[in-house]
Amino acid sequence: MSHPKKSFVSDSPFAFVVVPLSITAVTAAVLFAFGYAMVSPYLSMLRWFSDRTEEYQSQDLLSQASSVLDGSADAENTQETLPLSSITYPNVGDRYADITISGTTVDAPVYYGDNNKILNKGVGTYVDSDGVGIPGEGVTILMAAHNNTFFNDLQHAKVGATVTVTTHYGVYTYEITDTKVLDYQDTSAYDFSRQDENLILYTCYPFDALGFTPNRFFVYAKYVSGPVIDRTC
Repeated sequence: MSHPKKSFVSDSPFAFVVVPLSITAVTAAVLFAFGYAMVSPYLSMLRWFSDRTEEYQSQDLLSQASSVLDGSADAENTQETLPLSSITYPNVGDRYADITISGTTVDAPVYYGDNNKILNKGVGTYVDSDGVGIPGEGVTILMAAHNNTFFNDLQHAKVGATVTVTTHYGVYTYEITDTKVLDYQDTSAYDFSRQDENLILYTCYPFDALGFTPNRFFVYAKYVSGPVIDRTC
């Protein structure tokens, strides 16, 4: 009489533990390999953003300034010259100024750069062109802020009003000369080839709009006073 072949599954009491655990382990390994392949690009992107964030810690240059040259207080100081080497030029993300506008409630911090993170904290300064700069450089200064927060009261800015920009290296004043509502793609809204200092402020329009809107409210102002930055020294 022949004996049937012995089976590990039927003869061993451990089979009911070992076999399910083995199947579970293999399944987990397959799922992990598949899942890692799917999320790996996103993990790399997250690490990239994290590394970029840690590359530079933004500074509050205005609060760090021991003194600020008030070029608006004394007519003799309106054209005082500052060597570029004597000031700390801001990096993207640095707060370097405050802005106020007479006749309005606009009173906000000003940052270098205008990405979303900056615009959530205050007024941003456009930097992505050779024809723009910061107060004192003698070129166009383009600043923006959200219409429902920091620049909401820009709607009450009037021709003749004074815009005061207090930077970490000096106080600048500008006089509003015009306001316009233009399409966001209208390149006539600014001229980056100008060789005279002028300030342009803008925000989304209408002022009660939420989300994207194709129109912008522009405020134009001419330079009145403030130290001049000499880029040659």
